[in-house]
Amino acid sequence: MSPEPTEFPSARGYWQSVASDYGKLIRITTSDFHYGPLVPGDSVLKLLPENLKGMKCLELGSGAAQNSIYLAKQGALCTAFDIAEAQIERASALAVAENVKLKLFLMPMEEMDPIALGKFDLIHSSYAISFTPSPEKVVKLCSEMLNPGGTLLFSTGHPLFSGEWLELEDEYGIFLKDYFAPVPDSRFAKDGSETVRSAYYPLSETARWISEAGMLIERLLEPPPLPIGGKADFPYSSKGWLSLYPKLSKVPVVAIFKCLNP
Repeated sequence: MSPEPTEFPSARGYWQSVASDYGKLIRITTSDFHYGPLVPGDSVLKLLPENLKGMKCLELGSGAAQNSIYLAKQGALCTAFDIAEAQIERASALAVAENVKLKLFLMPMEEMDPIALGKFDLIHSSYAISFTPSPEKVVKLCSEMLNPGGTLLFSTGHPLFSGEWLELEDEYGIFLKDYFAPVPDSRFAKDGSETVRSAYYPLSETARWISEAGMLIERLLEPPPLPIGGKADFPYSSKGWLSLYPKLSKVPVVAIFKCLNP
């Protein structure tokens, strides 16, 4: 079952406090569609619709909206929102720098209003749904906002990545105490005053949300990281994530769901 909302600290204050540092420490491209740390972008995974021109797209938990900017460059009509004003300000500045138009606004994703927002051809979110206290509700709301034949495309933290990385003599691997109740990823601002929590869920639990929302799973991916020094650049990377490369090369960091609204 999903954690109750009371188990989650407010995410707004945390993301507001780390927004400026996040943009400096984390490199996220606008020339590819990213799904998470060090994993291939859509130029490799090919999950997006082939023709994006004129498609109405909505991004949940956008941060600086790099994925929406990428889609807008392909001719999509993009709307994006985030919980933190500082992130929306970064998104607005980046859209101007990239010479694209986005509709941007502030809102927690669990408070989406399908009537006010309208219908979309593509709803997408990269590593953000796991930060909401009500992911099942968010998935249901997405299904209500998708046009028939529309796509929900999102990545979330893989439950195996919640395990502890152990090294014993010449052997190493993941210790996961309970796959069905993974330990959440708790993060703290520099001064420790703001926290945020990203929950992990068994893949079958996420699949249940999708099914009960009336959607079909077209693809489920657990991608390994791109090779270091390979031809393709990491769409999303940082020194911190690169230091975890040995772990990411053995255990998936994200699960990616591509869902169809029939």
